[in-house]
Amino acid sequence: MENKVVRQLISNIISLRVGIKQFYFQRVKELDLDLTYEMVQVLAVLWREGELNQQDIADAVQKSKASITPLIDNLCKRELVERIPDPNDRRNNKITVTAKGFAYQAKVEPIQQEFLDKIIQDISMDEIKELNNSLVKIRKALY
Repeated sequence: MENKVVRQLISNIISLRVGIKQFYFQRVKELDLDLTYEMVQVLAVLWREGELNQQDIADAVQKSKASITPLIDNLCKRELVERIPDPNDRRNNKITVTAKGFAYQAKVEPIQQEFLDKIIQDISMDEIKELNNSLVKIRKALY
């Protein structure tokens, strides 16, 4: 019985991840922004944190550095971010948002707010805190 409950929890977590991705994909598509969910993740980290190196971005979005490279390449092609050589380490580049990238922020932030509003619509903050604490415990158990 316990295994069944845990498997259902895992299934629900995976389903939630897919649902989040679909929500953002649909809203971004409606705005005709030509961005993938993964690109939005990278931009959101840079909007929040400012200039970062590729490894820091990969860590923040929980992807490998190698999988971040094509995302950054595509964001550079769209002129939303740019690579700036790191003066302290020639092997590294800093990734920074361009003016056009910041203009996208104004378009994407309402999507983020809509997403958050949908979550808190039927779930109390106490329930969210409890769920968050449980997810942290699960993550710690895995590492």
